[in-house]
Amino acid sequence: MTAETCENKYARFLKDSGNYVVTVGGIDWYEYQGFMIPAYLPHCIPQISTEVAKKVLKVSGRPFARWDREFGRKQSSAWWYVLKRGPWDIGHIKDKKKRWMIRQGKKFYTVRPLTCDEVASECPKVAQLATIRYKGKVYVESQQVLKNRAETAHKLPGILEYIGCFHKDILVSYSENYIQNNAVWLSNIRHVPAFLRKYSSYGLLDGILDYYLNTKKMDYVLDGSRSIHHKTNIQKHLMRVFGFVKEYAILNVAYKGGFKVMVKTAYPFRNMVGLLCDKRANSFLDNVGAVLKQEEIRKSCEVLSG
Repeated sequence: MTAETCENKYARFLKDSGNYVVTVGGIDWYEYQGFMIPAYLPHCIPQISTEVAKKVLKVSGRPFARWDREFGRKQSSAWWYVLKRGPWDIGHIKDKKKRWMIRQGKKFYTVRPLTCDEVASECPKVAQLATIRYKGKVYVESQQVLKNRAETAHKLPGILEYIGCFHKDILVSYSENYIQNNAVWLSNIRHVPAFLRKYSSYGLLDGILDYYLNTKKMDYVLDGSRSIHHKTNIQKHLMRVFGFVKEYAILNVAYKGGFKVMVKTAYPFRNMVGLLCDKRANSFLDNVGAVLKQEEIRKSCEVLSG
């Protein structure tokens, strides 16, 4: 697939929203957590050479660039995406208890797209309350950030949507969703903790899957790639309850010279770093551990790709 196959309004949205975006060889990249990745959902990622990735590093000054290829390959690999293809039907859920939980979510809540004004006024409240569930410092989208995103999305329709879950007239959960070439990525999901006991998360996901897979007939709903930085069970939950599956790909990484030397030097100690990350909360160690885990995955994929 070439870069021109997908009209990349997503990259334009990112740039207009204040993200750092560069275009090299007709391929759009943006900064994500301090490094560069292509501004495409996985089925849209163009063919990318290591030479192009190195040019991206030279232009951006970032320490490494990450991209993948062979999305949807039949052979398993250490790199995957977690997603759900349609149609969505509660009857396909084998676990009776999980089906009951989803039906309770449907009973108690209403799920629908949010307006620009609702995003600006109501989503910040949910985002702030959602932090109660987490330990340590947690990033929260401010009212201004959410307002800017919603206004930018309004100018570029079809790129970003917010889906909200309501208990009567109260917004209790929402999902921030990026759309590209008939697929959707659930980028951020926020919940008011008090309503989780009454299955608000089940109601939200049921509504999202029904809306995108059944009503809008999209190809898939994406949670994201394999998590190597954050300790989370959300992907296991989505696979176990909602029938999400792993779809495999090959991971590629290009490093700047000095950073490559550091990764190569630290790599033999990756297991020790991983143990330290498990024992103590330290953002620096977490970042180092994620980079080394990523390199382990890259090496594994390198063997598969020959």
